[in-house]
Amino acid sequence: MAEKNYLHTAYANSADGTDGFTTVYPNLNLLDGTKDFSGNWTNASSWVTDGTYKGLTVKKRTNQWGGIYKTFTAPKDGVYTFSAYVKSSGDTAGIYRLIFKNGVNVLLPNKFLGNNFDWLRDSFSITLGAGDVMDTRYEISGSAPDTILWTAGHKWEEGSTATPHMQSASEVTTADWPKYVGTYVDTNQTSSTILF
Repeated sequence: MAEKNYLHTAYANSADGTDGFTTVYPNLNLLDGTKDFSGNWTNASSWVTDGTYKGLTVKKRTNQWGGIYKTFTAPKDGVYTFSAYVKSSGDTAGIYRLIFKNGVNVLLPNKFLGNNFDWLRDSFSITLGAGDVMDTRYEISGSAPDTILWTAGHKWEEGSTATPHMQSASEVTTADWPKYVGTYVDTNQTSSTILF
C-alpha cells in the first residue's frame, strides 16, 4: 500500500531560513501602530521605549498595574486571536495578562505568566460579536523594586491561530511580507523545523 504524501511549506526573510522562519503565513494585523506603539495607546505615558525586539519597538514599565493597550473593536462576528511578545524581570514580578470585553474583565482567558522570564509570545483566541470592544494588557502585580515588564508586537487577527506579527492593511509594505518560500513533500504529516 502506498504511503500518503504531505506537502510542507515554510516562509522566511532570508534564503537560508535563519531570519523570520515560520510554517504559518502571517495574517494582517487588525490594529494600527503596533510596530512602534504609534497612535492612541492607553497608559502610554507611564511606559518608556527600551530598544527593539524582532524589529518591533519595546515598551518597558517598572511600576504596578497601568498596562499599555490599544482598544480593538471586532468588525464582524467570528473568532479572533490576540498575541504579543512579553518579557519580565524580578523574582516576585507577578505578571498577568488581563482581558476586558465591553468594559468587563473576562476571567478566561486571563492568565498568570509568572516571574523573571525571557521573551515569549503569548496568545489567546476568543469568539466575538460584531462591535465587541476588547482591551488586552500585561500587568505587574508585584511591588519589588527590581521588577520590570517589557512588551512588543501586539496583534489582533481573524481566526484561531496566532500568526507572525504583521502590520495592518493601511501600514503594510512589500518589505514586511516573508521574502522566501520553501517547500518539500514527504510521508510525515508533521512539518520539519528546517526547510531551507
